[in-house]
Amino acid sequence: MKKLTTADVFIPEQIEEALSHLSTKKDTCEIDGLHLSELRDYWDINGERYLSMLRAGKYKPGIVQIYEIINYTGKRRSISSFNSVDRLILRCLATSLEKYYNSIFSACSFAFRPGLGVDKAVAAFVSNLNKGLDKVVVIDIKHYFDSIPIDRLEMILKRIIDDKILLSLFHKFLYCRISEENIIKTKNKGILQGSPISPFLGNLYLSLLDTQLESMQIQFCRYCDDITMFFSSFDEAKEAYTKVSNILKNDLEMDIHTQKSGIYEGIKQNYLGYNFTKNKKAHQILAIKKKKAPQQIYQHWSTTTIQRIDGNYHIINNGILNRKDFTLLFENDRGKKYLPVDATESLNVYSSVIFSSDFFKYISSKKICVNIFDKYGELAGIFAPPESLNGGLTMLKQAAIYLDDEKRKLIAKKFEIASLHNMRSNLKYYERHHSSENLKNGIYSFSEYITALNEATNVTTLLTIEARARQLYYSLFHEIICDPAFEFTKRTRRPPKDPLNALISFGNVFLYNRVATEIQKTSLDIRIGFVHATNRRNQSLNLDIADLFKPLIVDRAIFTIINRHMIHTSEHFEKTEDGGIYLNKEGKQIFINELENKVYQKQTEENQPRTYDTRIREEIHKIFRFVCYDEKYKPFKYN
Repeated sequence: MKKLTTADVFIPEQIEEALSHLSTKKDTCEIDGLHLSELRDYWDINGERYLSMLRAGKYKPGIVQIYEIINYTGKRRSISSFNSVDRLILRCLATSLEKYYNSIFSACSFAFRPGLGVDKAVAAFVSNLNKGLDKVVVIDIKHYFDSIPIDRLEMILKRIIDDKILLSLFHKFLYCRISEENIIKTKNKGILQGSPISPFLGNLYLSLLDTQLESMQIQFCRYCDDITMFFSSFDEAKEAYTKVSNILKNDLEMDIHTQKSGIYEGIKQNYLGYNFTKNKKAHQILAIKKKKAPQQIYQHWSTTTIQRIDGNYHIINNGILNRKDFTLLFENDRGKKYLPVDATESLNVYSSVIFSSDFFKYISSKKICVNIFDKYGELAGIFAPPESLNGGLTMLKQAAIYLDDEKRKLIAKKFEIASLHNMRSNLKYYERHHSSENLKNGIYSFSEYITALNEATNVTTLLTIEARARQLYYSLFHEIICDPAFEFTKRTRRPPKDPLNALISFGNVFLYNRVATEIQKTSLDIRIGFVHATNRRNQSLNLDIADLFKPLIVDRAIFTIINRHMIHTSEHFEKTEDGGIYLNKEGKQIFINELENKVYQKQTEENQPRTYDTRIREEIHKIFRFVCYDEKYKPFKYN
């Protein structure tokens, strides 16, 4: 077996793979101040200098930031944050280790290995049960990654790697400097969760156990630190449980979680998300994937009237937001709600909330955005942490496109054509269900508008055509909406003058904010759009992108809640002194619920389920690639 060397790791193909892989990740600003989206340009300039240091054994990894989070069950977990260059180097190491040493692992080790994984592990589990090995020993190692003795792990690495420079690099990453609660220290036990090389190293350390299990001729499945062994009798299982527990404790310095370990009937186990049942006719045991609980989207609001959808929290009731240890705490007279910061991307506040003195400092360090709305659903203000602000080079490139009339016209034309296409797709969808002559005529008119957009010679003309098309589009709502109480006469804003306009305004602001939150994770400048003019408004790009998705998210949500009689003009709206009509608290809950349902509604594309949440992020990434790398931009069109 050829052993890995430094020269094998840092080859151009490997580096390119690492850069491509990291470009698909969330465009965060790492602790070295470098956005992942800027890493390729940075490496093009500085890569040779880093490679020289790596080949000479002089490279020193940066400090790793450690964050501790508390999940819903109260369990604490550490999260590691590396700088961008270290992430690139670690990715190169991880792919090299996998390529060179995958074959040294047992066939019964299934985690983090190409061609294996959960499906193969479950198949092996079922195969053992069908052989009559129905007594199962389950062993759960307590705090596995945090308990691995680094000195012993290094000894194992030295058996498979001879290159002293490469071993020195592993040593530096294993005994890295970590910053936790602003205290910098050297790590001397355990490996970091979140490091690209940790899955391989975790498998490598437990390969010592695999070897002993095979020598004892024990049938087993190991999925990282999840160890399952199979026996035909309880006595055999009990004997093996004792032996393996001693091996783990005495030879590998691992503690067993006794409450999660034991001897069980195999068919009654839940294994990697699968349950097992016996087919009486075939006399075979089958694996059945556990059904995931449906995503909770406001069907049951908590007593504090706060709910999480993915990483976005919506707060409807009054209360206090405060930092509590390593989480956020929202509390009012109805109860308390803890928000895990690592799982939080944005807080959307629709009520009167008091923020504690250190609240914004803390969420700034966690890169969480706060969007504050007034009681009518209008965006009042945004708090975005400094790290989410745009990069200078990206801003200059965006501005250059905006100031170039020809370039701006071309990109604006693509946006407007796709926007009208999606409005027309909506009309086609509902025409198939309502068979309306007015909808048919509207669809024809939209095709003419799209032709006119293609022929437009400037942005002003594009905007004029889009405005006429949108006016026609809204005028056709009465062909789709079945409730005469939601009549549309004309578009009114600030304030909306009827319930339907109130829904349109609230839904549009919801989507503008949703897109803005995603843009703020990149180095794009939200102030510089291409269709909407960049003037005194502090947001523009999110309006361009939201126009692509409004027909499919906002408008369809409106049609759903009205036609299914989920919302009523007499119960869910309130009138203000200036004649404005707005959603009340209950109306907001219903509408936000349906908007989030639409955002996470799955559509199938190339046999893969996709949601609008994913598509919005993809759209922003496409625009970033267009701005920074001059890649061809093709906006999202609904088919």
